[in-house]
This record gives sequence, C-alpha cells and structure tokens, in this order.
Amino acid sequence: MVLSGYQTAAQIAAELSLSEKSIAAAKVILTGFVVVFAMLFLLILIIKIYSAVIAGAQRAADNRAKRKERVMEPVDADSGVHIIKKPAYVTPPAVDDDIPEEIVAVIAAAVAATMPSAAQPRIKSIKKANGGRSAWANAGILDNTRPF
Repeated sequence: MVLSGYQTAAQIAAELSLSEKSIAAAKVILTGFVVVFAMLFLLILIIKIYSAVIAGAQRAADNRAKRKERVMEPVDADSGVHIIKKPAYVTPPAVDDDIPEEIVAVIAAAVAATMPSAAQPRIKSIKKANGGRSAWANAGILDNTRPF
C-alpha cells in the first residue's frame, strides 16, 4: 500500500482489512495502557518521595525540640538531677455539674496520653454533647451510609 500526500484518513481506513484494523486498534489500546500505568507509577513515586521528605523534616523538627527541651531543663548542682518545674496552681477545667469527677479524670488522662511528653495540654471545659443519638447509633449510620 503506497500512501500519497492527498489521501484522507477515511480513504486509508477503507483500504485496510479487518485484521489490519484490529492490529492498529490493539496498538492504540496497548499504547494507552502503557502511558496510563507509567504515569500512575510516576505519581506514586512522586508521592512516596514527598512523604519521605516531609517525614524527615518532621523528625528533624522533633529532634530540635527535644534538644532545646534538654538544654532548657535546669540541673541540680549537687545531685545532677534535672529539675522540672511544674506550675504551682493549675486551674481545673470548667465542668458541668452532672459529670462525675472520675469521668473528668479519665478524659484528662486520655488527653495527656495522646499528647507528646513535651506538650502540657490544658483542658478548658468539659460538657456533654447535645447529640440525639448515641455513639453506637452514629457509628451504625456512618457504616451503613458509607459509599461503596
């Protein structure tokens, strides 16, 4: 088949047999798959590199904060023990009258456990949520209405 400069795509397609058309279609499909998967692989690689850079920066910031914390702790000259000064008076959180003290203690312990050791979290207030449903009901609704 000799192609001249004036033939249109329709004329070229009309001259091709069914097997030639299917081979050309397979080449186009295969090229499309290769390009799409190559770009997906490239995006995955970019995201992994980005997450590694961010994690390294966060680790460096944490290390700087730990070093700064160590430097700021005064040391007792006689015993060589670090002196950690706590505030003399910490304002208790504003709590509704119907919440028991044990619940407040559990909430404060949970907050303290989730925070880094260098942070000193302060709970300003604790009050009951005004939700009409229980936590179990909300979990059931979220589970049953989550998209596929």
